[in-house]
Amino acid sequence: MKAFPFSLDGTAKDWLYLQPVLFNTWRDMKRMFLEKFFPASKTTTIRKEICGIKQHTSETLHEYWERFNKLCAKCPYHQISKQLLI
Repeated sequence: MKAFPFSLDGTAKDWLYLQPVLFNTWRDMKRMFLEKFFPASKTTTIRKEICGIKQHTSETLHEYWERFNKLCAKCPYHQISKQLLI
């Protein structure tokens, strides 16, 4: 939890330091952070994109794989199991 502030910049870092109450646990801080920067609507949209992704006609397998991985990285808490992703 002590290293977390050093991983942030911009609005995320401002948000952390402007909190009126310090977090007691990592779980509390994680929940509040995700609610602020990854709201349920955003997560749902990205989950739909991940589940519906298809390789474009002119796209190589490597290009498709890179696009797929970038999409998954946009929302690391998409909660889609690795078995379903493969």
